[in-house]
Amino acid sequence: MSLKIIVVEDNFIIQMFLEEVAQNMGHEVLVSTDNGEDLLGLLDTMVPDVILLDIGITGKHSGIEIAEILNVKYKVPFVFVTGNSDHSTIKRAKDSSPLHIIHKPIDEEQLEEELETIEHKLSASKHLEKHR
Repeated sequence: MSLKIIVVEDNFIIQMFLEEVAQNMGHEVLVSTDNGEDLLGLLDTMVPDVILLDIGITGKHSGIEIAEILNVKYKVPFVFVTGNSDHSTIKRAKDSSPLHIIHKPIDEEQLEEELETIEHKLSASKHLEKHR
């Protein structure tokens, strides 16, 4: 299953790493941005299968706030990519119903495994929707 992905990450090196690993696995990275406001504008013209969303992004909204907007307005699955490990941030993140959470730091092999898990979760949810 090839995924159409949008990457929202304010660290350029990590952004490039996420893009490269996803593309090497056969996924299409539609676009990357470093802030949530740009993401929301992009969603008016493109529909990804999943958004890789850093919690700590630039702009006036955190990744968690952007996730809450995604849930209400766009209904696009998202995956948090985060270096945060404090309990309150992780709880808030989980409460926003991400498809998955990827914890930094992460190496290429781990990221490939995480993307495979995401593929399976998306495939299972699409399968369930067909049979409703």
